Amino acid sequence: MARFGKVGLTGANGVVGRVLMKGLEQEYQLKAFTRRPVDFPSTIVNFEKAAQVRGAFAGLEAIIHLAADPSPAAPWKEVREHNLEGMYQVCEECVRSGVKRLIFASTNHTQHGNTIRTTPETLDPRKRNHMRLGDPPNPDSLYAVSKLFGENIGKLYSQRHGLEFVGLRIGWIIEADDPTIMRGTPAEDYLRAMFLSHRDCVEAHCRALEVEARYLLAYVVSDNGRRVFDLEETRRTLGFVPQDDAETYFAEVK
Repeated sequence: MARFGKVGLTGANGVVGRVLMKGLEQEYQLKAFTRRPVDFPSTIVNFEKAAQVRGAFAGLEAIIHLAADPSPAAPWKEVREHNLEGMYQVCEECVRSGVKRLIFASTNHTQHGNTIRTTPETLDPRKRNHMRLGDPPNPDSLYAVSKLFGENIGKLYSQRHGLEFVGLRIGWIIEADDPTIMRGTPAEDYLRAMFLSHRDCVEAHCRALEVEARYLLAYVVSDNGRRVFDLEETRRTLGFVPQDDAETYFAEVK
């Protein structure tokens, strides 16, 4: 039996959201939240609007919070409204509605300042030292700063209100589920390091829903041969063991 059966999924119409809607629907009772009408049943909520958020999570046991401006190039206005205010309102509603666990979509960009080449979508392949979760953050964008805010407000609400919090520093998941689409582009090295397959994404979120934890951070990338994150702690604490490797895709397509 699932530890948290009734799960809300914000940002359900994004790439990660659609992967999780499909991958989790057999094990969990899902309630989708989107900003606008979509081609599947959803509740329309703009999470930066306090009045719309109030009562939205009633009856839910866990929330997977994906809703945000996902672009590393997002300007401050969008980051402030969607990522900062939205996260605060989600935390407040979790407490009001008695949600037990909040799973937060953080990002690899919180440390990508260590490996960036020229833009947040590029990586210097010479910088291959494996970073750890306990290493100092080095955000590459306002977007990344907003995700560090999310991790930290999650810790505050965990300590102050007893809200269980799992922050997932997600790599790069693409709709095609094939990293070779970036072959020959400036983003190729970055994707080969940060690739997250659909099945690894689903498995990581399953582990995040089931693991016993009060507050936890983890990396969610596939087991890429060129990865820049040390996955040992994630395997131990989250129980997430990724199965895929971007290099396998590149080896198959010559």
